[in-house]
Amino acid sequence: MSEGGIREIFLGEASEIFENLESDIVRLEEDSGDAEIVNRIFRSVHTLKGSSGIAGFDRVYEFTHKLENLLDDVRQGRQAVDGRLIDLVLTSLDWIKDEILTDERDIAEADRIKAGLLERIRAYKGDEIPAAAPAVEAATPGPGLQDEPAKYFRVRVSFREDIFESGVDPLMIIEDLLALGTPVYKKVDKSALPGFETIDLEKCYLKWDIVLRTEHGIDRIKDVFLFVAGDNDISIEDVTADYGGSEGAGKPLKERRVGEILVEKGILNPVDLAAAIDEQQSRHTRIGEVIVNRGLATMEQVRDALKDQERIKKRIEVSTVRVDTAKLDSILNLLGEIVIGQAALSGIADGFGEESAIGQRLKNALFGLDRTTREFQEQIMSIRMVPIGPTFEQFRRFVRDTSHALGKDIRLVIEGGETELDKTVIEKIGDPLKHMIRNSIDHGIESALERSMTGKDPAGKLVLRAYHQEGSVYIEVIDDGRGLDLKKIRAKAESMGMVRPDEDVAADRLYSLIFQPGFSTAEKVGDLSGRGVGMDVVRTNIEDLRGSVEVRSEEGRGSVMRIKLPLTLAIIDGMLVSVGRSIFIIPLLSVVESIQPKRGHVKTVEGKGEVVFVRDEYVSLIRLYDAFGIEPRHREPWDGLIVIAESGKTRVGLMVDDLLGQQQIVIKSLDSYITESRAISGAAILGDGKVALIIDMHGLLEDVNIGEWEKR
Repeated sequence: MSEGGIREIFLGEASEIFENLESDIVRLEEDSGDAEIVNRIFRSVHTLKGSSGIAGFDRVYEFTHKLENLLDDVRQGRQAVDGRLIDLVLTSLDWIKDEILTDERDIAEADRIKAGLLERIRAYKGDEIPAAAPAVEAATPGPGLQDEPAKYFRVRVSFREDIFESGVDPLMIIEDLLALGTPVYKKVDKSALPGFETIDLEKCYLKWDIVLRTEHGIDRIKDVFLFVAGDNDISIEDVTADYGGSEGAGKPLKERRVGEILVEKGILNPVDLAAAIDEQQSRHTRIGEVIVNRGLATMEQVRDALKDQERIKKRIEVSTVRVDTAKLDSILNLLGEIVIGQAALSGIADGFGEESAIGQRLKNALFGLDRTTREFQEQIMSIRMVPIGPTFEQFRRFVRDTSHALGKDIRLVIEGGETELDKTVIEKIGDPLKHMIRNSIDHGIESALERSMTGKDPAGKLVLRAYHQEGSVYIEVIDDGRGLDLKKIRAKAESMGMVRPDEDVAADRLYSLIFQPGFSTAEKVGDLSGRGVGMDVVRTNIEDLRGSVEVRSEEGRGSVMRIKLPLTLAIIDGMLVSVGRSIFIIPLLSVVESIQPKRGHVKTVEGKGEVVFVRDEYVSLIRLYDAFGIEPRHREPWDGLIVIAESGKTRVGLMVDDLLGQQQIVIKSLDSYITESRAISGAAILGDGKVALIIDMHGLLEDVNIGEWEKR
């Protein structure tokens, strides 16, 4: 592979490492005693070090080596975790990110920051500060294959009986070995141990058999036995392939039975295994039970073998490949063309009539094609679906830094991180979420003193939650702060002319006003918020994703900002309706029902406009021909049809001339020079080549200025 290709792969991997690192570092500050988090951070920095050296980022390689040494002290318990250490590691990570991801940077300034960070690292480790700039230590192994992660080595050790006489402690050597990784299998051979009456306490009788999972290469393993390898029986074997690791990438794996695994590990001999198999077949029981009952292996060893068997199976069954999302988009576009062509064929089939044999055969074929196309679409969509958890995790650093800047102590809780969403949606949801989180931290959650005075925990709580419901994805930003002050919101709304002083306004509508441009109840403008911009951008961005946002709050207890999003932006099910000679598409998820009202069910209400009576309640009526300036076939609702649709909790009736059916549609974007109407979110090409416009319910309600209708 070319050097450019290696660097490109490294840059992609580095971005993922940075995201995970920031999240884990902030987690460590919240739970400094979690050894698993410390190990994850160490492994990430270790991987970053090795990969940066291979990709040619020598400055990063040198720096991360120093940072890795500090983190190793933390891992070994020689260095405590505190706020100063977390700040140092995060600042070091910022320098590494700039070095790798920023093309144009001030080298002199970068060197100054690097020197300061290295000095702080040395101060933590208690090292003497050298007069000259630090260089890479001669003993430091250069980047190479020995830095690759997830290798497995089987180490068999049989020391001389008189090894103690040379001043060597075998247990210290074993401890040094275990410091390089995690044992996945270990066995002590006690066969040479003499009886109690003849044992010599000055001699070593035991033998060890260990399978070690490590990030180091075989040379590093051999270094542990450097001074005893010559006159002791030391065997080191790379068994990565047996454990499904990188060394086995070019070797075909095959499933192994439990007995075979135990033989490979030296626990069983083939003769004992054959006898155990004979007994197992005659008794029709499990081989593991027979082996344990015969005393050939312990239950723990059998369980370990079963785990090894499962790992090998997963390695055989599961394989992954990185795919550029642009290629997935291209496949999705081709699928869209198939859907359009399928709709065209369906129109041709309808033209044959019910009695035509050819028409019936064509319809039957199209029915099967439709099923296959939908399955194809679901598979493509599933490939594009990614969990939202990593996006949530990115905000741990943001919450920490923002809350510290405001002098607040806020803990971030993440729920539903496994919830999956289209990658395109996830890429566009980051900025709205950041605005909402910032708003909760700045305006919502009180200072520790304020919280203590009201009987709350001094540390605030911010929850990011995601879940699926009714074919949509919901994302909630929840805080346990002071909540929204309805009196302040109303006063601000009246001063801006949004609400009349004598008008009876529901709480939901007042809450929704915070998304209006220029609306802010902050008493002073700060660095983070208070200018009245941000929340209107949140709503605009979310509605561009065909989603909606709403707020719920309880004064003194906190607020919930809830986002509703579609699972995907590419293909939707839609209801086709006609208005005059034009065709529109209403997203099927927004459609409740369709009716033909009676003359007396349509009324005009002062201040509310036209309404239609549906199922014991009135809903606002929108004549689509008026909204879009079209000459209709029917001018009165009782001559046409009403489609009851909803946006959030708002229901409206859309007057159309006729229903044309429902079908899958591929959304095509429209440039702003075609239309700037927020009521149109895109277009679709129908089977007969006609273009239909897709109605955006949120934008339509805003264009016609319809608020939520309250029951009377």
